[in-house]
Amino acid sequence: MHVPYSPVTFFVFVVFSHIISSEAQLEEQLLAVTWDTQAHWESEGEHANVGDNRRLQIRYPMHISDDSVISSIATEMAQVAKQAMTSEEEYQFKVVLAKVYFYGGKFDQCRGALDSLATTLGSNDVLSPAYTKQLYMSQMVMLGIYAEMQGNLILAQELYEKAILEFRNSLSSQSVIVVPRNSSPSCQEELVNWPEEALYRRAMVLLALGDMTGGLRELASYIRQMDGVTPATFRSFRRVRANRLYMQIVRDNIRSGKLSALDVKSSVMNSHRRQMALLKTTYSFPRASEAHSEVLYEVDSAAKDWELVLARSRADSLRLVEVMYESMYLTYNSPRVLRHLADALITFGDYHEAGLALNTYITLVERQLEAVRKEVGAAIDDGVTDYGSVFGPNFESVGDILQAAITGARLNVAHLSNAHECIAFVHFAYELISDVELRDPGNVIIPVVPVAIRAQLALWKGAAHGLLAQMSREPDNRADHHTAALQLLQQAVEQSPRSFDTHYQLALELAIGARDILAATASAKQAVALDAKRVEAWHLLALLSTSRKDYAKAQQICDVGLKQSEWWSVYCAIRQSPAVDGSDPASSIGGEVSADTETPTGPAGSTESGIAFFELAMTQMAIERQLQGYEASLKAQSHLFALFGRIYGPAMASGDELGDVSSAMEASHIGIEMATTLSHLRAGGNAGVASQASGRRSLARSLARSVFSKHGRQHSAQLPSDEADGSLALHGPAAREPASHSRYFSHSGTRPPLPVLATSTDVAEAAEASAQAPLPASEDTKDGGARKVEKSASGNSTPRLAEQPKRQRSMPHLRQGSSDSMMPSPDIPTEAYFDTLGQLSEQGDGDGAGLSPGGGSSGGRTNTVANLHSVSGVYYSPVPTRQAHQRKLAKRALCAMWLATAASFVALQHMDEASSAVAEALAAWPESPEALTMRGQLYMAQKQYLPALNELHAAVSLESNNIRASVSLARVEHLLGRRDVALGLLKNITRAHGWSDPEAWYWLGRLERELALEQARLSNGCLHEDVGTMPMTKRALEYTTYALDLEMSQPVRSFAVLRQK
Repeated sequence: MHVPYSPVTFFVFVVFSHIISSEAQLEEQLLAVTWDTQAHWESEGEHANVGDNRRLQIRYPMHISDDSVISSIATEMAQVAKQAMTSEEEYQFKVVLAKVYFYGGKFDQCRGALDSLATTLGSNDVLSPAYTKQLYMSQMVMLGIYAEMQGNLILAQELYEKAILEFRNSLSSQSVIVVPRNSSPSCQEELVNWPEEALYRRAMVLLALGDMTGGLRELASYIRQMDGVTPATFRSFRRVRANRLYMQIVRDNIRSGKLSALDVKSSVMNSHRRQMALLKTTYSFPRASEAHSEVLYEVDSAAKDWELVLARSRADSLRLVEVMYESMYLTYNSPRVLRHLADALITFGDYHEAGLALNTYITLVERQLEAVRKEVGAAIDDGVTDYGSVFGPNFESVGDILQAAITGARLNVAHLSNAHECIAFVHFAYELISDVELRDPGNVIIPVVPVAIRAQLALWKGAAHGLLAQMSREPDNRADHHTAALQLLQQAVEQSPRSFDTHYQLALELAIGARDILAATASAKQAVALDAKRVEAWHLLALLSTSRKDYAKAQQICDVGLKQSEWWSVYCAIRQSPAVDGSDPASSIGGEVSADTETPTGPAGSTESGIAFFELAMTQMAIERQLQGYEASLKAQSHLFALFGRIYGPAMASGDELGDVSSAMEASHIGIEMATTLSHLRAGGNAGVASQASGRRSLARSLARSVFSKHGRQHSAQLPSDEADGSLALHGPAAREPASHSRYFSHSGTRPPLPVLATSTDVAEAAEASAQAPLPASEDTKDGGARKVEKSASGNSTPRLAEQPKRQRSMPHLRQGSSDSMMPSPDIPTEAYFDTLGQLSEQGDGDGAGLSPGGGSSGGRTNTVANLHSVSGVYYSPVPTRQAHQRKLAKRALCAMWLATAASFVALQHMDEASSAVAEALAAWPESPEALTMRGQLYMAQKQYLPALNELHAAVSLESNNIRASVSLARVEHLLGRRDVALGLLKNITRAHGWSDPEAWYWLGRLERELALEQARLSNGCLHEDVGTMPMTKRALEYTTYALDLEMSQPVRSFAVLRQK
């Protein structure tokens, strides 16, 4: 029979007070126990062999092996058992007694104490319903764990499920289920948090039973529930292991086809962001002996998962870069992290930062290799055959090191145009291979280096030599590089005959460096057969066909090659569109290129594939000009202008953005902060709703302090108050700033701000949008780049220098007079080129004397820069990024289209239209040497040689190795009567970059013959038939014959368009 309770008689129940006092003492003792959470859950979630089966490892809660810790509490509970109890007090007593046994590791006695208790949550409790709820949860969890120990996983799962369901139903909808007892991150974690244990073990037992769908669902529910706990350090390492297991299961389901990669891409990336937040909470900056293997595992997993879910957009790559940067603070510049960081930066498009990462990677790897070189021989002598026992788990494998060297070599050739750095990476790899073969010739410890890796090294070293041969000005040096390139590329083909890149690079080198059309054609066909989707191989085949003057075949190749690209449907829609009628090329792009143009029917590919497609379409137009005439090509050009807007629109709309990772991360950080603020404002007053009984950190300790004053007086000095613990309610994740560390990998000098971990959809969407959206154009760049003119303090109008972008160097424009070619060009010496415009304006007296037509010692160099502002203000050479490179290619392509239009107008004798087209080309790319050369040629056709000379000098100043500009400049010098100057220019051209240009050799031969005839006229008595025996005449004949041979193998466009950077 239940004794009726009332507020007056509440304090007379001594049994209840003893129960509460005993559990409060138990919790005090448990909080004083120190234990290593990482060591306890080190293998949590992994599969281990148990007999003949593989089972999921689920660690049981930590228990106390020292009986003295809880002996006094057991004694007190024995005294309580002698007293009379109500049914409610009996239930509370037995559960607390079971806890004592459980924490002491006496699980059979724990189970015996719970035998007679019901497994249903009572509803008639009077003493403390909230306290009874917590005891009920602990009762069910202890029963479930005991069932696990007995191997009855089905019963355990049912107990956990029932406990969570009844506990959740007994609380309000706004209550928090899991509440840690310690609010301070520095406090020792409690051994068991019963609600947390039930949520976790329910998911893990389902997975152990083989219910992967239900287990994955409940594991995700547990992870989400724990995202909002305070402090964030609570169960952080267990959550690391749980999140790791969750991502592994998702990864396996994607590979098996049970889940779609695109459907779970956002979830996978968010899981990795959560994992990094947990790792930063769990770990601190490593000591010398620490490696933080969980961080290294996360780095490997993130890199694989981004590839698995096809997360290749710029915003997706930025999120991977953020993961890698944050990992570096926890691993002290680990080589493994640097390797993955370099790959992520290349995917993102910041090639400069990727190069820094790879250089640092090589430095760190060399230190690791130096440390273990001597150990390899000793290990072989001792009979050791295990790689890991010699190098250690955190050491980079030889295969990974060689693959990173290949990545660095390819980066420097394909994106940075740095052939010497590429060769340095390859030499490092060759030295490592030689060292391995020397110290472990039998490959006892270190595996054999695959032939495919050797082929890749030969490939990119050969490509680097080909690039050096193309840039070389010395014939002997060029021949040496070309010979080395052919040998290495042929070696790569022999070692990897199924590689597209090896055949394509060999074909390109044969075409550019040797003019071996037949051999280049054979290699290009092999490349096409290996990968027909690569448009550049079809492009090379088409150019090789035009070298044989087989324009019909070349046109067929272009048609087939264009159809292989995903941009073909877009191009077809453009050509079928009635809006593109061919009447005005400029109307096809609306005067200005915009990224918001109407999208034609059909999917489009990447910008990189679009650029290759556009170049092939340009070659097709040049072939059609040969077959159908200039009028037909003019009509087709409007389609190219429209295609240009579709492919290059985003690049042109990006303005002057560098596209580097630092600015992108900063923009992403700003976007996340804005989204977080908006989310907080949307929450309104709901954020302050207090939780119910489950929100208390410890009801036993609270009741012991507040209700029973005697126990409260005895232990109040040792027990932290609720106010010290923090508020009783949880209101979502705590606002945490990322940990700050003094070391930062980037050589840029400052650490970019890291984005705060965001869990809401609004935050993720805002971050991705801010990473993709271009920054608004400044007032200085909205007018096409011209600088504003402001009144100085003295009243003079001076051009305002453009603000220098980050990581960018500026130099003055190299030409003047494009707007008025009759004006003389200023003399700009090399001393005028400084890293910043500010340095130009700060030079002292006398330093600028004679540097401008105006002379003067106070501001000659500054005046030189000021005189150029009317053209384009500042010519920037940005740090290499994909976005900057695409913008450069966009300007070049738009200029090339206008120049092709101008060439057609010239052939049709429409000189005014040609002049207008050249002006459009210069407006698209003011620094174009090709456009300046064509304008100079137009002046030559009008016999205005001095303006032509000015334009051609400017073109050569911008690009000294531009063959068309140099040949045209020599012709002007010849027309002005300076034959010796013209002859010297042509000899230098044919000796250097123009060695394969038929026009240069033709004009050299013609000039030699003219000089021979003039010398014959000046020599009295020289017969006409003797002119043919003169040395200059013989040379003229050789030059002309060679020019004819070159012309017979000249393509419609230079092979170099396939290697332009």
